[in-house]
Amino acid sequence: MKKQILLGAESFARIREEDCFYIDKTLFIKELLENKGMVTLITRPRRFGKTLNLSMLKSFFDVHTDSKALFEGLHIAGHQDICDKHQNQYPVVSLTLKNVELNTYGDAIARVKTLVSAAFQQYLYVYESDSLSQRQKEMFQTLFMRRATEEELQYALFFLTECLYAYHKKRVVVLLDEYDSPIDSAVQNGYYQEMIGFMRGFLGAAFKTNEFLEFGVLTGVQRIAKESLFSSFNNPLVCGIMDKAFATCFGFTEDEVKDACGTYEIGDKYDEIKRWYDGYRFGGLDMYNPWSIVGYLREQELDNYWVNTGSVRVLKDVYYQGDDRLRDDLAGLLTGASITMSLEDGITYPIKYASSNTFWSLLLNAGYIKPCNGAKGARFEAELVNREVRNVFARYATEWFDEQQPAVSGAILTFVDCLLHGDAAGVAKALNEDLLNNPSSHDFVIENSYHMFIYGMLLAVADKYTVHSNREAGKGRPDCIIRPVDKAAAAVAVEFKHVKSIPPGDLEQAAQEGLAQIEAKAYIHELKQEGYAQIYKYAIAFHGKSCVVAMDGQGTKMG
Repeated sequence: MKKQILLGAESFARIREEDCFYIDKTLFIKELLENKGMVTLITRPRRFGKTLNLSMLKSFFDVHTDSKALFEGLHIAGHQDICDKHQNQYPVVSLTLKNVELNTYGDAIARVKTLVSAAFQQYLYVYESDSLSQRQKEMFQTLFMRRATEEELQYALFFLTECLYAYHKKRVVVLLDEYDSPIDSAVQNGYYQEMIGFMRGFLGAAFKTNEFLEFGVLTGVQRIAKESLFSSFNNPLVCGIMDKAFATCFGFTEDEVKDACGTYEIGDKYDEIKRWYDGYRFGGLDMYNPWSIVGYLREQELDNYWVNTGSVRVLKDVYYQGDDRLRDDLAGLLTGASITMSLEDGITYPIKYASSNTFWSLLLNAGYIKPCNGAKGARFEAELVNREVRNVFARYATEWFDEQQPAVSGAILTFVDCLLHGDAAGVAKALNEDLLNNPSSHDFVIENSYHMFIYGMLLAVADKYTVHSNREAGKGRPDCIIRPVDKAAAAVAVEFKHVKSIPPGDLEQAAQEGLAQIEAKAYIHELKQEGYAQIYKYAIAFHGKSCVVAMDGQGTKMG
């Protein structure tokens, strides 16, 4: 039965009370109780259900509510022993730091004071009781009224657990959502050192040797390096995207997506949905982006739902601040290639925009790249996650490319259009008249050994085509394969030949050799197998300011 889709809802109780669309993740409770440490840190990309899952935990454990009706019919209700022992048995403190994203350190601390005040407001009954001493009541009032010093604010969570224990005589469950959000904002706005110092004390007080703590769960996107943050409290049980623990608790599994597609009568669209929104790999298991899936179920239209939420500043900055090697690696990712990396145990800020394990770990944790299929060991290959992520990379790459090379970008659009329509003469004209002999682009093209042709091509057709460069096909690695999403459109294979010397006939011969190489190494075999009705084969031979373009054995020379 189709249910209302409450897009963006993060309250478990509201979703259940209003009988809205919900994919059952309540076995997270069972797994947490069976595997929890005193403190558990779970990292996942943004919009992957972290806030909703913590809301679910609060509903389940909170002593102030009777949540049996909310969980009726869900998986956890089938584990009566867990429900009898743990459901509605603990005081719960739940706090999110996702909105602590301010331009200055002072504003950020003021926001934390507001959030802490709101948390204390929920427990005014404790303040009004006889359970607290006069000293505790004074401190309670100080924190509630937002008059705390910075040092007093650091002890706010610890103090609240102390107060709740004094009243309930039960240890407290502490849930902290988006713990790294203030740190990420501090990095971007230049007050990292102040914020990391504050957060070290804020978290350390709550989670280190806290006798009033039953257990704590923290969620975030990045795992901040232990030396920077976690040295202040007992080692948390860290469950990142490469760990098997909680692998299916965040995001949707393939079966869950197929069931949802069936319910909303769009089962025939599943293959398209998979290309766009599948590809995340948690603990070795394939997972779908829940925000994008819910967006598609609601709108029934393919769109960049996830990448249009939250900050993508790192993707904008990387093209302007990154070094040449990093930009080359990003170009490779866009063409379907992979990078080789090792996952860092923790992120140390500030991040340098360079091709390094730290930078790739940042992107992996954030959900932009994933381990390739079969990747094992400490060092592994990684690639872009899916079509949606590729689109946003291409968008910012296009902006950078157009700003850096405005003369080249327009010529490449013409060049690519001719390629896609089998116009060998047009290809040669675009190369010779607009690129190789254009003073503003000649050095750019030659010095980069035609690599930027590939970059420009993939950016020019990113919305309707995929471009693969030096990716294994047939019996070798062709320079460029262009695949249209629509099988009725023409696919293209291109081989580049750079001729160092040029006796008469050398360019024509090199171009013909390039075409022969495409045939001999079966570069288009997969394209034929995939059902493309029209496939254009090009070989382009360069020397200085001249080139020859051969297509299906025909040579066209200009210059």
